[in-house]
Amino acid sequence: MLRFLSRLMILFGVVVVIALAVFHVAVLEDDPLVAAATPPVAEDVRSVRELVRNVRDATNAETAEDAIVLTQIDQLNSLARMGARFLPGFRGEMTVQGDVLAGRVSLPVPWVTGRKWVNLSGNVPAFSDQVHFEDVRLGQLPIPASVAYWGVRLGGDLVIGDGFGQTVLTAANSMEITGDTLALAVSLDDIGSNGIMRGVFGQLRGQEMPEAVEADSYYLAIREAIEDGRLPVEGSYLPYLTFTLQLVIDQSGPEAYQNDYTAAIMALARACGARDFSLVIGGLAFGDTVADDGWQRDCTQVTFNDRIDTRRHFTTAAALQAASNRGFSVSIGEFKELHDTISGAGGFDFTDLAANSSGIRLSDVLMRTPFDQWPALVARLQSEADVVISFDDIPGLMEEDAFQAEYGGLDSPAYLRMADMIERRIDQLDLYAPQ
Repeated sequence: MLRFLSRLMILFGVVVVIALAVFHVAVLEDDPLVAAATPPVAEDVRSVRELVRNVRDATNAETAEDAIVLTQIDQLNSLARMGARFLPGFRGEMTVQGDVLAGRVSLPVPWVTGRKWVNLSGNVPAFSDQVHFEDVRLGQLPIPASVAYWGVRLGGDLVIGDGFGQTVLTAANSMEITGDTLALAVSLDDIGSNGIMRGVFGQLRGQEMPEAVEADSYYLAIREAIEDGRLPVEGSYLPYLTFTLQLVIDQSGPEAYQNDYTAAIMALARACGARDFSLVIGGLAFGDTVADDGWQRDCTQVTFNDRIDTRRHFTTAAALQAASNRGFSVSIGEFKELHDTISGAGGFDFTDLAANSSGIRLSDVLMRTPFDQWPALVARLQSEADVVISFDDIPGLMEEDAFQAEYGGLDSPAYLRMADMIERRIDQLDLYAPQ
């Protein structure tokens, strides 16, 4: 028996060595297949916003027929550039070749002799029944179409969960390509109500999302407090924060407080956050158990740092952080500011990013703080200056030309210095100082 186990271990070791050798020779490559992309710019954000709206409008249509999602190849490449902000080192690009969508991806991999690259390429021809793949290669290895299909399905299921890979592949019923335009027919029955997005955000935050009905419950409590005068309709926003956090303390417990906080802060964002919050989160935060008509009072004139937009940015960023992770919530804030340089909203505003970062930090700390320490932490919220930083010396609105001239882009040293200064200022807030 001992001899058998010894031989088995030796065989296993040989197999591992051979597998690593094949992986190194055939899969890992010295150079990326895709050239480094420039950081996303305002036009990328505009393009992806249009894509998101197309998807939302198509999937919100009340019809038994397939939803038709239209997109341009430029929109997909803008999405890839923005995705690189969430996955550092990621490189991706797509092209249309007749009636074939071709894609290439490069991912960096640390290696004993330095950085290597995993390169993946493949084609998706137009289809009318089931998506299929052609000419798939992983490094130097050709991948059969059936294996590629299985890999996409398994990868989606493992990374996102809840049958994500199978759901996406099954939901896609056809794809037509006309010039640079793709028309994808999607079965809404297969997708289900927010099932895919719930899996995506659940993966980002590392646990399942709370149900929309939970956020509805907190939203109703907040709106009733506004309606009966317990929360003000002007002045400081701080009472809204302390009220919402106290709701979580009163209604939650050690096992559920992170999800309860997520539901509560999403409800607060629904009531007092940015109007675009629904574009990102959509039905994950908004159920159908609370109607939005009939309210006589609201928080539209309530301010943070004496500004209405600071209230919106702070709350929305805090909700996005609770529902995803820091990389996603920071990037969404950056993309919004880039879009403002060309949308007529005034321009890029670092004070908005400072409000975002302050909200992100609050959610980050609350999600990490054990529930039994919450009452003491919330008790330290005595003034706005405890939770949102001063905007002194932080640049305000800059039009696109001015922003490009002074800061260059999201990866420039000047931009990174300003972002770091904002974070260091948040470090000094009393709420986060050691006790």
